[in-house]
Amino acid sequence: MTGHSQPAAIGALCVLAASVLWGTTGTAATYALYSWAAHRLISRQIPSRAAMGAVFGIGGLLLLPVLAITGAPLVASWTNAAVGTYMALVPMFAGYVLFGWGLAHVPASTATTLSLLEPAVAAVLAVLIVGERLPVTGWAGITLVITCLAVLTTPTPNRPRNYPHPVATAIEHDTAAAPPKVVNNRCPNSGSGSSSVEQ
Repeated sequence: MTGHSQPAAIGALCVLAASVLWGTTGTAATYALYSWAAHRLISRQIPSRAAMGAVFGIGGLLLLPVLAITGAPLVASWTNAAVGTYMALVPMFAGYVLFGWGLAHVPASTATTLSLLEPAVAAVLAVLIVGERLPVTGWAGITLVITCLAVLTTPTPNRPRNYPHPVATAIEHDTAAAPPKVVNNRCPNSGSGSSSVEQ
């Protein structure tokens, strides 16, 4: 390895490490933030379509500079424009409208966790529809993703309904064992007054 190629290799390795770091932390954090924000809007009685439209509208405005800089190939041909239109309408618009409907019925953490099935489903559809070949490691990865999601979304067993709660049992025991308190010691039959009892 020459002296000029070694710094280039180190620079490429740094770029790769930074890309992996951003892909595993930055994008995950922004996706979780987006799901949390949309769920908060929906939980405040805002319709899911309006909430998702607001979130994606703000995101679209933030991406306009990126479109102006790198979006020339998108309108270079009718094929590219058709693919871009399809991606905007079907996976993005229709998909995230349904995702917003799901956020109205389940917690944001559950919806975000289940959305991790997206790449696995996409890979299976590519094999079934497009005819792509998936290696054994790919099928193993899909199986691992599905197994992990099944473990994460399986509800934990609750306390049996007939099992007495320890705090409630202690309260009932103390209430039953405590004798009534006599406030007035005078007998009601003596004609001199009446007695009152506190439980």
